[in-house]
Amino acid sequence: MGFLRSRRIRWTRAIALGACMTLGAPLLAACGSGSDSGSGGRQVVVADYGGVTDEGYKAAYFKGFTQQTGIKVVTASADMARYIAMAKAGTSQWDTIDADGFAVVDMTDRGLVQKLPDSVPRSDTVTGKYRDYSAGGYTQSFVLAYRKSAFKTAPTSWADVWDTKKFPGKRGWPNYYIGTAEAALLADGVQGSGLYPLDFDRAFAKLDKVKSSLTIYDSYAAVTQGLQAGSVDMALLPNGRAAVLAKDDPDIAIMWEQNIFYPWSGFTIPKGAPNAEGMAKLLTYMQDPKRQAAFAEQTYYGPTLKAAYDLIDAKVAAELPGTPEHKALAVTVDTLALAAQTDEYIKRYSAWVAK
Repeated sequence: MGFLRSRRIRWTRAIALGACMTLGAPLLAACGSGSDSGSGGRQVVVADYGGVTDEGYKAAYFKGFTQQTGIKVVTASADMARYIAMAKAGTSQWDTIDADGFAVVDMTDRGLVQKLPDSVPRSDTVTGKYRDYSAGGYTQSFVLAYRKSAFKTAPTSWADVWDTKKFPGKRGWPNYYIGTAEAALLADGVQGSGLYPLDFDRAFAKLDKVKSSLTIYDSYAAVTQGLQAGSVDMALLPNGRAAVLAKDDPDIAIMWEQNIFYPWSGFTIPKGAPNAEGMAKLLTYMQDPKRQAAFAEQTYYGPTLKAAYDLIDAKVAAELPGTPEHKALAVTVDTLALAAQTDEYIKRYSAWVAK
């Protein structure tokens, strides 16, 4: 989205486009955008979010897969609402979508995705029954990135983000809900083990207290640009975005304390996929430790196969989520609990940003 750049806002369209989910296939075009469509046969269509993840997929997976099988991989601009609508109608233009774990849980529980064939290796991180419906994608954390020169001491907790006396200056904040209520509750003293289900009243009351110090950006790209330019001194970001910044600018550091760790994303095959057989072959190709290691080295997002960690360059591995060191500092997202609260989360956050 780059990584996650529009995943969150497009997921919110699932609410606005709820009516589209009841329409037949001929009307689905009105619910989506773009001309991309799957033709089956010798191609598969993967909906993703562009940027670093798209570059990583092409380098680590798609190019080699096409060379090996002759099956072309076409990418489409991901839109979760559209994916759901097409799957509900049973006639999809896409063969898969890059999806967060909680989105996979929701789609699986609603019967919108196909069970994977036995030929697709199961992920080490995808949990429970969802392992049979989703191949592993990657792991990620939401972290605080900050300018070292802006503060006398380094921030070490989300409470420090709310401490505007000790840590003055503007904070960059995304116009997406992911990680925001969690960060606020942690800042308010909630322990990671007691974070879910999320107490939205408490979270948004806490967010109100810091809102005047926030610069809310429309995209993660804009957040990173603001931090890079010095318009803000700290920002909530996906770890991959933060890692790229820190690599290019020695004044940028990452606060791994209380990193908000998402233990898996996944790839599903929707009902009515144009080339489910070809997609299963691609998912099998992607469930390979060497290829997942190559993807991690390009994107700084972690693998979903444990064996891949042993193959990743040590300098890159030190910046990945899911390492023992970073997991020891992490608050791990409860995927099932978050799936149950997502619709309310979106509505509450959108209302909070707008007021």
